[in-house]
Amino acid sequence: MSLDPDGAGNATAERTQAPHDLSMTVVEYTGEPDRCTVSPRGLSGIAKLSTWITVDKDIVVNLDAMR
Repeated sequence: MSLDPDGAGNATAERTQAPHDLSMTVVEYTGEPDRCTVSPRGLSGIAKLSTWITVDKDIVVNLDAMR
């Protein structure tokens, strides 16, 4: 995934880049779904604050189980 606006929307460039080493943080809630936030490791500044996604934990699956 590129933060470069010139590379936005270029599916070919997206597929050729090396995969990111991702970090996942789980926040557990009482009475609400637990949430997972996933982001690339090693980012700082604006890139760290703008390159992440948060989802309900129950939709996250083990990658090895999907291969």
